Amino acid sequence: MHSLELNDSMKFFSEFMYLPLQGKRRVYEERNIRLGSAVAASDWEVFASLLVNEKGNGKVSGVDLNEFEVKSAMNNGSYEYQYHKETGISKLIKDISVGHLFFNHSNFLNTVELRYVHGGEAQAEHFSTWFKNYPNPYPQRYRNSISFGWVAKHANLLLVIKDGKIEFSK
Repeated sequence: MHSLELNDSMKFFSEFMYLPLQGKRRVYEERNIRLGSAVAASDWEVFASLLVNEKGNGKVSGVDLNEFEVKSAMNNGSYEYQYHKETGISKLIKDISVGHLFFNHSNFLNTVELRYVHGGEAQAEHFSTWFKNYPNPYPQRYRNSISFGWVAKHANLLLVIKDGKIEFSK
């Protein structure tokens, strides 16, 4: 894993993710309305793309960035992997050979952590098992997940953001 590009990525995070959510949060709280999902998956992909200086694949299926899969979860939740009917097997095989970036966020993005693990390290416990259990015939969706606990134990902590500012970066 190479070093993170923090300047442009933190500008994006602040301008398009963190500050807008804080503004929405104030309005929702004033109106006594629960604010649902914090951030779109595509925002995490753009943020990750800027951090690792990799372009996206431009498609709905496949690995998110050229050499990285991007996952996000809230409040130490699990990271979901979804495999599509036509491309699922090839995506699952690719997941073994690329890096995986795991964002964990809480408190309306006031705490964000980024961890990294190469797919080869997750192969034995996750990808090989998923491959072995790949459904035939294929159902509506084939979904699996990696727990936050596994990620916290096996992945390297790369970045911590508190209240919109970098607290730690590796």
